[in-house]
Amino acid sequence: MNDEVRQSVMSTSTWTRGLFMILFALIYQMAELVIILTCIFQFVAKLITGQPNERLLVFSEEVSEFILQILQFETFNTEYKPFPFNPWPELEDVEPVDQETDEEASYGEDAIDEDSVDEETDSEQTADEAPVETSNDAEEVIEGEVISAESPDKKS
Repeated sequence: MNDEVRQSVMSTSTWTRGLFMILFALIYQMAELVIILTCIFQFVAKLITGQPNERLLVFSEEVSEFILQILQFETFNTEYKPFPFNPWPELEDVEPVDQETDEEASYGEDAIDEDSVDEETDSEQTADEAPVETSNDAEEVIEGEVISAESPDKKS
């Protein structure tokens, strides 16, 4: 066995990190459950009061930051060990959800500006999309091709 590999395998810091990774994987699972419960509670709060719970917004932002710290440690992007080995991530400025932004994000028809859609379709019209003129003769348009069928009255 190569000496470098042997030193790496026998390194106590590598094995210690592995134990921390297992511990933080378990903590991550619990934090994930907390986020799911927070989402459910926040939804119920929005239904009842019409707006999200401010304290829960701050808490969920902090838990999200904590999860990010765990994932960064787990993927070797940092050596910083998250809580409980370092302070809990406290965020100072968590802005409340803006009602206008919430309404604009709705999936209803009101969220679409019809004037801008009309302007876009008018300016983007191509020759293939040009209006088809029709006459009294029976004509059928199939994918841009006009297929003419003589009417039974016009037999030669």
